[in-house]
Amino acid sequence: MKLEQIFANIELKFKDKVKKVKLMVDTGASKSVISRKIAEELGALTLLEKPYYLYTAQKDGKIKIIGYCNLDIKFEGVEIPGGTRFEVAEDVREDFTGVIGRPEIDSWDIIFTKEGPRLRKVPVEFKII
Repeated sequence: MKLEQIFANIELKFKDKVKKVKLMVDTGASKSVISRKIAEELGALTLLEKPYYLYTAQKDGKIKIIGYCNLDIKFEGVEIPGGTRFEVAEDVREDFTGVIGRPEIDSWDIIFTKEGPRLRKVPVEFKII
């Protein structure tokens, strides 16, 4: 899979602030994560009383999660009902924007195509079975 095939165009929104970013869609990520910089630009950061670490395949092997934010989101131009929760990472590379993880990949029914990650069905519908 080519690098451009694992990134998606994402629009994040909190109240009246909107940020357009490219996020990696990673089937190996157990959570969806964005950088502190993005969360603060949107004014959406809620700090945790007890930060924790997520282990990664990165050089140092872990990132510090300092908070979370609940954001409205459009995935490749399609609104995701109810938005999503992102964990907020503090100690990440300057070029790191974020990751869409396995829970959202499964819930939103994202598939990987030669054009990149796409939603299998639009509009997105959720089921509780």
